Amino acid sequence: MLFFSRPIGAVVLFLAALAAPGLRAQNAVPQILLIQNSGWMLPFYEDPNSKFKDVVQELSNRLAPYGGEQLVASFNQSIGDNKSPLLHYRGADAAKIRSAVQALAVARKPGKQTYADTDFKEAIVGAISEFSPGKSTLLWIVTNNKNSPNNSAETVQKNKDFYKFLQDTPEIRRIVAFPHALPAQSKTMADYRANGLMFYALAYGDPADQVLQKMLAANAPFGKQAARLKPLNAEALTFIPKGVKNSDVAVRLAPDHKTLVLTFAAASKPEVAELVGQFRNDFYPYDIQSAKVEIDTQGLGTKGKEKISVDLSNKQVSQIPAGGLSPELSVKIKVPALPSPWDPEVIFGNGYRASGVIRFELDEQQLTISKDFSKAMAELFPKDPLPDLFIPGDSAKKSVTTQALVIDVQYPSWPLLVLGGLALALLGGLVGAFMLFRSERIFRVSIDGAQKTFGLRPFAEAVIKNAQGERVGVLKRAMGQATAVLDKGKTCVVRVM
Repeated sequence: MLFFSRPIGAVVLFLAALAAPGLRAQNAVPQILLIQNSGWMLPFYEDPNSKFKDVVQELSNRLAPYGGEQLVASFNQSIGDNKSPLLHYRGADAAKIRSAVQALAVARKPGKQTYADTDFKEAIVGAISEFSPGKSTLLWIVTNNKNSPNNSAETVQKNKDFYKFLQDTPEIRRIVAFPHALPAQSKTMADYRANGLMFYALAYGDPADQVLQKMLAANAPFGKQAARLKPLNAEALTFIPKGVKNSDVAVRLAPDHKTLVLTFAAASKPEVAELVGQFRNDFYPYDIQSAKVEIDTQGLGTKGKEKISVDLSNKQVSQIPAGGLSPELSVKIKVPALPSPWDPEVIFGNGYRASGVIRFELDEQQLTISKDFSKAMAELFPKDPLPDLFIPGDSAKKSVTTQALVIDVQYPSWPLLVLGGLALALLGGLVGAFMLFRSERIFRVSIDGAQKTFGLRPFAEAVIKNAQGERVGVLKRAMGQATAVLDKGKTCVVRVM
């Protein structure tokens, strides 16, 4: 089993770490490689052909592009001088990470030849509270899924209690697992062999969850789908469109493989778009045995008008296998009232786009572990029951999933062309006026029979002087002809020619 017992003081310490005010977004999320080295891991350390440490190193290499320092730590169970978890390296030097991984060895109990037991709860609590206190952290647990905390007979119940603790602790945003086939044989114990490992990823805090989701979307950790352990009350379904009954409406999934995009021409003005498609079960490795489905929208009103309504043809889903598809169903979406072609948002936005989300709520949700997954787990861990961590808890009885929806309306381009033409005409008029105001006309002026030449721009003026150099008036120009205005008391004869 994955999670195990520890004194109550450790839980208090862990809760204190969860409540630490320092739990906030970091520029780079630290990632802890927590590697089991108790006696149960003996085959992986002793087998000369074991690729165990190579696989751990490969995981480290795949995590590196997502930033943050890496911490290499081992864990078993603390007793005397044997400390668990134990930090071996922290930093971003790939060579030093490799050296730390290669140097790992099976731990023994102090002063004895017997190997150390395993306490996963102690390891997880210690790793978060000691190595990354108050910080969002991504914890990778490498284990063969076995434990023996003091050979406790209450392990099963304590596992369930701790599983409930993990599910009910909001700071732990996401837990996923990767079963990994990796045969190994012990040299000192001929009958002791192992078939594989489990890699668990535990996202503590929002920043770590965001990093983990990016990894999962890219299949980065192991190139395959992860088994989700938490959350089981969100992200249950994705509606996969297959077509639209309206011939004038098109539907597709955006490049994120999640967002629904409806496209149509404004001239068609459909009132309702009826999408045909299927639900995909995203609760791998769980089959959705049954659930009631309610559907609603958020954020799809148009410029303060009524909320856009949706309707689902089938309000009950059943027997959707993990990662599989439901029978076909339809979703009717009321198309929002469209703005005028002269609306600035339409003209300058090259069309119109309304965005929001469709909200799917599954009630009375019944989940069961996929038979294929159970079979794979039995092959990797033949002597162990399925870990309690995979048994759906109370939080899995209801889930809410949101799927982004974009309504993309295509408008004709002629309003933009008209506005463009008007803008060009206005610009031409402004340029003409500017040139007119900048243009200078030459005027000849006779002052008592003596002629002089003046160059004037529109609304400019020049001083008029007689033959003796005395000022006698001004020559003023409006838009066209210039006019001479004599100063008071002057009697000379001035003519503009």
